[in-house]
Amino acid sequence: MKELRRNMRFVGMLVVLMFIGLAAWFAMTVYTQGSIWASDVHNTRLSASNTLRGDITDRHGNLLATTAEDGSRQYTQNTQARRALSQTVGDIAGMSGVGVETFYSSELMDISTSLIDRLSELFHGADHIGSSIQLTIDGRLQAYISSQFPQGYEGAVCVVNYRTGEILSMVSLPDYDPYEIMARSDAEVQDTAFLNRCLQGLYTPGSVFKIVTLASAINNDPNVIDQPFTCSGTWEYQGGRIVCAGNAAHGTLDLKSAFKKSCNVTFGKLAYQLGLERLRATAEQFGFNENFKFGDFVVYNSSFPKSVSGMSGLVWAGIGQGQVLVTPLHMAMITATVANRGVMMKPMLAQKITNALGAVTAAGQPTPYRQVLSESAASKIAEYMYETVQSGTATRAKIKNYTVCGKTGSAEVSDDKSVETNAWFTGFVYDDAHPYAISVVIEGGGAGARMPSELAAKALRAAIEYVG
Repeated sequence: MKELRRNMRFVGMLVVLMFIGLAAWFAMTVYTQGSIWASDVHNTRLSASNTLRGDITDRHGNLLATTAEDGSRQYTQNTQARRALSQTVGDIAGMSGVGVETFYSSELMDISTSLIDRLSELFHGADHIGSSIQLTIDGRLQAYISSQFPQGYEGAVCVVNYRTGEILSMVSLPDYDPYEIMARSDAEVQDTAFLNRCLQGLYTPGSVFKIVTLASAINNDPNVIDQPFTCSGTWEYQGGRIVCAGNAAHGTLDLKSAFKKSCNVTFGKLAYQLGLERLRATAEQFGFNENFKFGDFVVYNSSFPKSVSGMSGLVWAGIGQGQVLVTPLHMAMITATVANRGVMMKPMLAQKITNALGAVTAAGQPTPYRQVLSESAASKIAEYMYETVQSGTATRAKIKNYTVCGKTGSAEVSDDKSVETNAWFTGFVYDDAHPYAISVVIEGGGAGARMPSELAAKALRAAIEYVG
C-alpha cells in the first residue's frame, strides 16, 4: 500500500510539472508569436462588425489607407502609387501576408481594448475605432521608383536610412491593385504579385556578396590588402574552374582593383584562402543563417552553406553563387552596415502608432542590432566601394555633387546559362545629411553595371529630394 501511495504521489508530481511546463511554453509562445497570431486573417476577432480600421500614413502624414464613413477601406487614389505600395500596405483580404494591413491588424483594429470599453461602445452603439500607424515609408519615393523600374522586368528595390534603420521604400514588382482584390475583379493578377520581394525574395547575390568576402578577408588577414593577385581570365582548380565576366584577364592586381573590377578569379582564390569556416563566420555575423525577428515585419532567412561538397562549393560561395541566398532588404542592411561605420541597425517600418484618442502608444526608435565590423574595416570597404563607382563597374551610379559608394553584381540562376542573369546593385550615399543605402535586383537584367546602377542613381537622387 505504501508503495502504491508513493507511486501515486510521483505520478501526481509528474502531472503537475507537465502542466507547469505546458503553461511556461504557452506563455513564451504567446510572447514571441502573439502579434503574428493576432494579425492572422483567420482570426475571427478581426471581422468584428463594429470596428473601424485606423489609418495608415507615410512618413509625411500622407494617407495610404483609411476607412470611409460607410465603413469601406480606401487607398490612395493615385493608381501608380497604390500599386507601388500594394505589398507594403497590403489589403484587407490578407493577400499580401506581410503587408501592414495584415501584420498590424491587431493594432489597426485595436483588439486589445478592454472588455468594459468594448461593452460600453456596444451599449452606446458606437463604432470602435482602431489605432493609426505612421510608416517610415515615403509614399512619393516608392511611387517614383516603381515608375522608373525597367519596363517588362520584375524585381525589387529597398532604400533604408543607414543611421536610423528606417525603411524608406520597398518596391516589389510585379505589383497589384488592392481595389481589384476587394472588388473580386476578373482582372489578371500575376501569381507572384502578392510576394513582397524585398522581404520574401531569396536571390543568389552574385558579386554583391563580395562585400562579405572582402570583410572576411580584412577581418582575418590585414596583410591581404597589399597581397598581389593574378588573373588570366580563368582559374582552373581541382574539380572545376572559375571565369571572369567576358573572360576578362585582369593581370596582376591588388585587392582594391580586384573589387572594383569585380574579378571572380581573385575572389574565388580569396574564398579558398579564407576557408569555409572563416567565410561562414563573417557571413553569419552579417545575419546569414539567422532567423530575424524585428517586430515590424517578417523577413525570410538569407542563407550561407554550412558545408560544401569539395573546393568548387567554397570558391563559388566566395563570389555569391552556389548555395548563397539573400533577400534585397538584407542586402541593403549589409551595405548600410558598411556605411554606418560597421554597426548594423535594426530595420524599422512603423514610425509611430496612435490610438483613437490621439495618444501615441508606440514609437519607433533607432536601435543598433549589432556591431558587425570595426570602424576601420568598414571604412576600408567603403573606400573600395567608392572606387567602384568612380572608375569600376558601377560608374552609372554616380550622382552629381554627392559621394556614392557601391557594388554591382550579376547572379547566375541556371547551370547552363540558358536564363539571363539577375542584375544587382547595392550602395549608399556617403553623406550624414542624406544617409541612404539601397539594394536593387532586376530579374533577368543581365550585367549589374547598367540597369540597376542607373535605377539606383535615380532612386537615391529622389530620396535626397523627397525625404530630405
